[in-house]
Amino acid sequence: MFFKLDSFALAGIEAIKVTVEIHISNGMPSLTIVGLPDKSINEARDRVKASIINSGFKFPVKKIIINLAPADLRKEGSLYDLPIALAILKISGQIESDFFDCSAFIGELSLDGAIDPVKGILSMAQKSVEMKKRYFFIPEGNTKEAALIKNISLIGCRDLISCIKILNSKQGIKSHIFSSKADQNDFDFGKYSVDFSEVKGQLRARRALEIAASGMHNILMIGPPGSGKSMLAQRAVTIMPELEFNESIEVTKIYSLVKRKKYELIRSRPFRNPHHSISEAGLIGGGVYPRPGEISLAHRGVLFLDEFSQFPVKLSESLRQPLENKNIVITRNNVSCMFPCSFMLILAMNPCFCGYFGDEEKKCRCSIREVENYWKKLSGPILDRIDMQTKLPRLKEDQFFKNKDIENSNDIRIRVRKAILVQEERYKNKEIKYNSEAGPEYINDWIKNNRALEKIIINFSRNSQLTSRGIVSLIKVSRTIADLEDEEHISGNHLAEAFQYKISNII
Repeated sequence: MFFKLDSFALAGIEAIKVTVEIHISNGMPSLTIVGLPDKSINEARDRVKASIINSGFKFPVKKIIINLAPADLRKEGSLYDLPIALAILKISGQIESDFFDCSAFIGELSLDGAIDPVKGILSMAQKSVEMKKRYFFIPEGNTKEAALIKNISLIGCRDLISCIKILNSKQGIKSHIFSSKADQNDFDFGKYSVDFSEVKGQLRARRALEIAASGMHNILMIGPPGSGKSMLAQRAVTIMPELEFNESIEVTKIYSLVKRKKYELIRSRPFRNPHHSISEAGLIGGGVYPRPGEISLAHRGVLFLDEFSQFPVKLSESLRQPLENKNIVITRNNVSCMFPCSFMLILAMNPCFCGYFGDEEKKCRCSIREVENYWKKLSGPILDRIDMQTKLPRLKEDQFFKNKDIENSNDIRIRVRKAILVQEERYKNKEIKYNSEAGPEYINDWIKNNRALEKIIINFSRNSQLTSRGIVSLIKVSRTIADLEDEEHISGNHLAEAFQYKISNII
């Protein structure tokens, strides 16, 4: 006897259809699972058997073979417990239902038959819609999260008994469809516990971060200890525009792969601040079964690398491709998984080993050679991908106690949002959204037939020995400054301000 039903596997943040096939026959009683299962799936044999028996059903004393197709795709996790149990009960005649063909199933079983939440439910719900499934049977604990995906009827199941009762119901299945009051129109912006009004002084750095947030430009902040680099970086997300509903879904899909117990829509832009001792897999992503790294967890938000000079060269160099492509492809066991990583990179570092090179009040203890060796850790290709660099001086005592006329995050965010709306209109129906992502066709259009701008750019390039990528980033930052000032065209003043954020001589 043969039967099959549909479930899902995860490859990156995308769900892939997996067909759970079952064959039952006479012979030595056994339960065999094939189709490249991992250890947790093989352990499903005992979990499924115990949950079926403890739920009051009979486990068939037959030779049972379960195949997870496609057989060349490696499967992991315990999410196939529910579909395997339902397949066994269906083929043994303990379930009579017409809903299997129009439904998909996912869930982990406890020994008592309870159905526990699983990871990646958002991606699976989206795939169910693409497959035109009418119903998606999922753990009750996943229903609120999965309800973010529209055009699919969700059936939240508390345990195996309740799931089977719903399937055996002839007409009452509609009464079990999960109903969510959440709607895109009710989407609220996430709240932050920090604010830009708490930052004293550093007006130049504040302006630089405003420009960077307006165009999603990467930025490097250099200053002595205690100058406010970390404080400013932690507040960068508070001046960025609110996550759109679709962006929030993207971010939640990524976190759904790594979070298990708490499922809710992520409304605030992510802020990730990994320590310099992090592994390459932790930063970029990877593992035997690929998982998103910090660069993907920072998607649509900020990745802050404090004390960047302390990061191993291998880690800093591994950022080059993600910064260009806005995604990372990880290949393991002949399977390639792509994770999105469109983030704003903020780097912070001291000017030397002791931290006081160039400080007006405290003498630096490093020799020139030591300072040079310190900066050799940062390669030219990485610095070339940082659109903006700014120095933070020591904060003066009188500035520390000044509390008047300090803008809060909301005031700055209004200007940033306005500049981004200009960019959204410029790149309407395009694959890009921000000036930092603009290609050569836009760069050429912004400066074409303007000899004055060309001369200014040539002079800046010669004086600071800018590379071609450096010239392009200079023009992109200029374009963002013009958008902040609601100017249609780039002017010499915009270029001059953008050039101030190009540090030609660190030493």
